[in-house]
Amino acid sequence: MNLSALGEFGLIELLKKLSPNNKRVVFGIGDDAAVLSMTNENKKTEKLKNGETEKLKNEKYLLITTDAFVERVHFIIPKKVIRNYFFNLGSKILAANISDIAAMGGYPTFALLTLCAPQRTKIEDIKELYRGISRLAEKYDIEIIGGDTTASKKDMMISVTLLGEVEKENILLRSGAKDGDLICVTGKFGEPASTNFQFPISNVQLPIRLLDARKLAKARFCSSMIDASDGLIRSVTEICKASKTGAKILTDDIPIAKGATLAHALYGGEEYELVFTISKSKFSKLPTLKAKISIVGEITKKSSGVTLSDSHGRINRPREGFEHF
Repeated sequence: MNLSALGEFGLIELLKKLSPNNKRVVFGIGDDAAVLSMTNENKKTEKLKNGETEKLKNEKYLLITTDAFVERVHFIIPKKVIRNYFFNLGSKILAANISDIAAMGGYPTFALLTLCAPQRTKIEDIKELYRGISRLAEKYDIEIIGGDTTASKKDMMISVTLLGEVEKENILLRSGAKDGDLICVTGKFGEPASTNFQFPISNVQLPIRLLDARKLAKARFCSSMIDASDGLIRSVTEICKASKTGAKILTDDIPIAKGATLAHALYGGEEYELVFTISKSKFSKLPTLKAKISIVGEITKKSSGVTLSDSHGRINRPREGFEHF
């Protein structure tokens, strides 16, 4: 068997089975970020002056995520110089990582950067790339603390590893969705796909829903959350896998960006919007967000699978969403 037969998500499951377990790993492979305990299991209490012990307050989890952007896979460097191309590319790379931390209910803290580049790469292009990363890092109070540089024979590759934190009580996972929960999204879908993923060449502005995600996490009403970087269908499918449920997506209720089609919205990806579930009784209690919230479906029993339903009641099985290999 080769990678094309196994597929991206099959590969992830294979690697998950081969990975050793550690007690300090709260949640490893299979979510937007890994979740690690920052408190030793044997030191969850602190000794007071009177000799008594008290549970540690404000315990937090450490979040770690990483994304690699590979030339000719994630981006194509134009032959002619395009203003701000590398600056915007750098911003996009860090934005993808911030979106992962946001989907866990956390906030970013530190970043590590790895650059693989051929010798012909222009220094000014590298400077612009790092300016784009640094500008966004400064905006979200992220400190770049190191990384690695190495030569590449042909193509460029940039990888960011982002660390973050989240209060134990505010952690959001893909698991937790229950039969009857509403499926909600922020923003609109389909714009990147409608432009043939020409960002950062185009003027498509990527949203970063960090503040909205933090509001949702602190409210503690959501049963699950994921970011929509791999498309709406893939995001809902991953929630269903983790929660052992099915889902019915109402195609007429999906907020579609101007110029985009339903197919773009369902399968496109790179929106970096939030997809989350919440019980019907708690929906009215949601805090006001900067982004508009839309209800796009409902969680169902696992036996139902993931389905699409239109206003006429016609039900279809969606095709698989985006994956590498």
